[in-house]
Amino acid sequence: MAAEYTRRLPLHPSLTKPMLVAGGEREATFALWFACLSVPIMTSLWFIPVGIIVGGVGQSFLRSLAKRDPQALGVVRRHWSQQAAYLSGASAYAPIKYKAPKEQTQSAASGGLLKGLSKLTGKKK
Repeated sequence: MAAEYTRRLPLHPSLTKPMLVAGGEREATFALWFACLSVPIMTSLWFIPVGIIVGGVGQSFLRSLAKRDPQALGVVRRHWSQQAAYLSGASAYAPIKYKAPKEQTQSAASGGLLKGLSKLTGKKK
């Protein structure tokens, strides 16, 4: 009886579709057009047509890249940030990332206050 009824879970398209702008990855498209339009404005207005042409060629490259893999540049960015090699075992030359905390003296809450008061009054414990 349980096999007769199937449960369907609707998925909203925004959860499954990649975030693309003008056919390319969102961050890469914004970075490309920001560079292609801001650099000519900061240097000389005569370079604006050159920036638009370079942006158009770059955008076509981003579109073709996104057709093959919509998250290609994100994967490359994570790949570059990863460690160059992961050793199969521990190494004596590996950097130490954890240092044990130093041993602390007694605080006021753990009996330090009582010892101080006993010294002041001259009574031994």
